[in-house]
Amino acid sequence: MIKQTLLALASVLFFSSAQAQTLVAAVEKAPSEITIGVIPGGNPEILREQGLALAKELQAKINIPVNIYVSKNYAGLVEAMKTKKVDFAFFSSSTYVHAEEQAQAKVLLKKVWNHPYYYATVIVPVKSKIKKLEDLKGKTIAFVDEQSSSGYLYPKVALQKKGLNDKSFKEVIFSGNHSASVQLLEAHKVDAAAVFSDDEQGKEGAWIQFGAKQKYRIIWKSAPIPNDPFCVRQDFYDEYPKITHTLMFALIDILDQATDKKIYSEILGTQTLMPATSKQYDPVKEMVKALNIELKP
Repeated sequence: MIKQTLLALASVLFFSSAQAQTLVAAVEKAPSEITIGVIPGGNPEILREQGLALAKELQAKINIPVNIYVSKNYAGLVEAMKTKKVDFAFFSSSTYVHAEEQAQAKVLLKKVWNHPYYYATVIVPVKSKIKKLEDLKGKTIAFVDEQSSSGYLYPKVALQKKGLNDKSFKEVIFSGNHSASVQLLEAHKVDAAAVFSDDEQGKEGAWIQFGAKQKYRIIWKSAPIPNDPFCVRQDFYDEYPKITHTLMFALIDILDQATDKKIYSEILGTQTLMPATSKQYDPVKEMVKALNIELKP
């Protein structure tokens, strides 16, 4: 039986079975149900359909009732894990830092798009006399927006370490997206731009992906930034370690075996998952600490 329960700050999409049996009952007791938290995005009706389908498919693999808890925002999702309304959750990389501190979230997996990591970069035209971040003083730079990790936050930390802030530039332009920042460089309206790169060498940088006609040079690149993590509540993991790992690999299998890689795109926004560790998120933790980023609803 499938039922939907509306909560004050979230909705739960619930798929249950009257006689669920756990695959690992012989070695550890099983929870009566498992709840996975996700963030809403895009079309809510498609999200509902995908949530029910994912819950059903996961339950078929692990034989435990599965709930999909759809939070209105990341702050609500962290609170849901803290108050044990969810056992697992998909967080953004920066929200995971808060979830680890406030809700004892333990990272298990991370999403993978083209690569398991991406990078923040600052680029300039290949013939520019700008060679390093310090050379940007008095110049014009394009950022994406104040909430963009690779398009502002990570570069901001690097600039601060060099004694530079937004007032150090002749002009700061927030373009709104990475493509627009590349276009500003193409039009010679800025001297530099902070944009993402999917690879370390810049062969899959935003300027390549968005069809820049000119050539650009990276003057600064961040440490590898891990993609969004899938986490478990630490006390749940301590009580049900085998079930936790069974669910992890069931989720990986579902995505890897799917003929339609977009089948859960509204919920997972990814094509595959791979194991991850807390240490991989050290660059994110450094960024959150350096900028004193607070978790806001």
